[in-house]
Amino acid sequence: MVTLDRPRIDQVTAWKRSEVVFDDVSLPEAVTEMNRYNREPIVLVGDAALSRLRVSGSYRAGDSDGFAHAAAALHGLLMRRVDGRFELLRPQ
Repeated sequence: MVTLDRPRIDQVTAWKRSEVVFDDVSLPEAVTEMNRYNREPIVLVGDAALSRLRVSGSYRAGDSDGFAHAAAALHGLLMRRVDGRFELLRPQ
């Protein structure tokens, strides 16, 4: 059986608008993609449970601060800025 891949056009062309669009991707995958556009990296700190968190939405490419704040608010994480990077971690 043949299936056609039908990517969402808004996701495929998001880079033209300086955006990154996620549709139910893992948090580590989203962080990796966001870090492609950022001078200040986003780092996941802590347990493997962070890798099970999912992210959807449209984010501005290069906006580490905005993405980190949004991901923290979405999942009840702490976001801190340390030594030129943004860290996302579970609250103690």
